[in-house]
Amino acid sequence: VSPDRPRLRKKVHLSDLINGGALEPAMSLFPRRKKFSHRVATLLPDGRVEVDGVAFSSPSEAASAIAGKRTNGWAFFLTDQASRRSLRIVRHDYVDAMAVDVEDDEPDDDGDEDEG
Repeated sequence: VSPDRPRLRKKVHLSDLINGGALEPAMSLFPRRKKFSHRVATLLPDGRVEVDGVAFSSPSEAASAIAGKRTNGWAFFLTDQASRRSLRIVRHDYVDAMAVDVEDDEPDDDGDEDEG
């Protein structure tokens, strides 16, 4: 991107990642922290996240329901347990590939990053 042309800024939603092929509908999302490992979520085709039969409009709403406190779902959920690939990384890679700046309206939840 040239310095005289601003990059497109937009908020990236899970539905954008599905439509862009970065995520698959009906895939499982796994909590990063072991104490929540029994609470697997499902990514719905419209970008909502289902936990225990309840559909949430954002990964953070779903993560907060699991954790019992406000939680950044982009960091909380892993798309792959073996590689520990989080939704945050998937979103970052998508943003890089699309050359858009993301509006990150959710604070980082660094405490969840290193807990296993």
